[in-house]
Amino acid sequence: MKDIHDVLRTHWGYASFRPLQESVIRQVLAGDDTLALLPTGGGKSLCYQVPALAMGKLCLVVSPLIALMKDQTDRLKMQGIPAKAMFSGMAYAELENALEACALGKSAFLYVSPERLRSELFLARANRLPVGLIAVDEAHCISQWGYDFRPAYMAIQEVRSKFPGVPVLALTATATPEVAQDIMSKLAFRKPGLLRAPFQRPELSFWVSQGEDKLGRLLRIARKVDGSGIVYLRDRKGTARIARSLNEHGISAVAYHAGLSMEERDAVQRDWTAGKVRFVAATNAFGMGIDKGNVRAVVHMDLPPDLESWYQEAGRAGRDGSPSYAFLLHGPGDDARARERLLSSYPSLAEVRQVYQSFADTHRIALGAGKDETYALDLRDLAKRTQLHPASVLNALKALELNADIALSDGLHSPSRVLLTTGPKAVYDLRMNDQRLGPLLEALLRLYGGLFEEAALVEELRIAQHLQWSTNTVKERLSELQRLGHLSYVASNNAPAVTLMVPRRDAQRLMLNADALAARKQRASVRLEAMIAFADPGAQCRERAALAYFGEATDDCGRCDRCATRKSPERNLQAKARWEADR
Repeated sequence: MKDIHDVLRTHWGYASFRPLQESVIRQVLAGDDTLALLPTGGGKSLCYQVPALAMGKLCLVVSPLIALMKDQTDRLKMQGIPAKAMFSGMAYAELENALEACALGKSAFLYVSPERLRSELFLARANRLPVGLIAVDEAHCISQWGYDFRPAYMAIQEVRSKFPGVPVLALTATATPEVAQDIMSKLAFRKPGLLRAPFQRPELSFWVSQGEDKLGRLLRIARKVDGSGIVYLRDRKGTARIARSLNEHGISAVAYHAGLSMEERDAVQRDWTAGKVRFVAATNAFGMGIDKGNVRAVVHMDLPPDLESWYQEAGRAGRDGSPSYAFLLHGPGDDARARERLLSSYPSLAEVRQVYQSFADTHRIALGAGKDETYALDLRDLAKRTQLHPASVLNALKALELNADIALSDGLHSPSRVLLTTGPKAVYDLRMNDQRLGPLLEALLRLYGGLFEEAALVEELRIAQHLQWSTNTVKERLSELQRLGHLSYVASNNAPAVTLMVPRRDAQRLMLNADALAARKQRASVRLEAMIAFADPGAQCRERAALAYFGEATDDCGRCDRCATRKSPERNLQAKARWEADR
């Protein structure tokens, strides 16, 4: 067993751990099941990466976020730490290759999406994996009381039975006491093992601003608060409208939402991170990977669906420890609109069947086929085919996900990948004797290394320039080599995706679990009502109310809008003049 501080210094260059990290790591190394509640930016990944490297055994990391898996594996590889991943959209040969490398002890980490845990390939190879730790990221997804429940997480308990004695480390940023208990129960903890960092953020002031003129209040915030900011809205059109309004008033801003291409989204995040623009007006698609210290204001223009998502998004302000603000702009009719949104997010069975049939027709998926296959998702095309609103289509797909029929993946940049699946002799014969395909194999071997062991990220344009071919010719011949069984070729893709978890059903016979949908709707309603109560003009101290929701007791903060109203009349007027007065 290696010393954990030596591991930290060797691989990350840090002299010490952040608060709570060392306690979590030592509890895990003692073999105890552990649930760690750490705020966003609290260094959750080190809590499983350090003990896994100290043990020298494989760490199985279950994560629902493909983009985060790719980011983590890329970072580990840059540090010289071997890591593999299994997620939707990977070719069978790639998945098989990743599992084989882990079984042979050639990788320290295996990142797996929860949907892949039940795949025949994973189950067939699981017993060969030298697993020493199971880490479950975004662990609230396993709790039906959690705000982002995913049925596929239930497979983790089955996987645990294959590795008796191996501890589980569950990680999440936000969980109520009820959710925390449910997580430990669902993951079959041998004994309770909850460690939580304080939720209190003394550098962050929570301010609920009441009134009709939201744009005017946003402009005053932007002018009075220095540094960068994020403005969260519930719809894509709103992000473009707010970004345009801020620019018209001399405040640099740009819109961000899932409808933008990956290149556009990357450009927005780069420009904002570099300080070229001050504000990003975004849907909740903007969030993963944000590590910007001088965010002084996070503004919610619409009522979030629950306190969990609001607190996580608000917490992106003040990461450098300097005074910052989280504003919620609340106006007449907001509560009613939030309740209407919740009701509309639960589609009828007829709508779900219509979307399912249209999706199958789009991709020509035969009855009984498609299990574990991944298909691109074009929401606008499905909306056009079904004559439903895109939001209704997405909600129908989410109902199918809750029903365990499909798994949804957000759009992310997935470069083209090539893995040689035939032997060196066959490749040599093609290089020597096939004038059409031989030069392409020669170019692949010259430009990219290790193609027999691991899929390489390839650029068709670079290969085309090397061969003096057209890019289309390169793509066509890579596809031809794949059809002939010589390699696995996965073309680049930025689109969201759907993976079928069961063979395609007859849409007209498709049934939904009515009890599960009703329970999910009821729990969502409870969370929304808690959010509405939090935003009420007569509520108690905002920080005290938020922390009480997460099971943490505290005194009044003295900084929020409610605390300001209880100060002297003069100070109250000053506070109102600063944030509320429409002058």
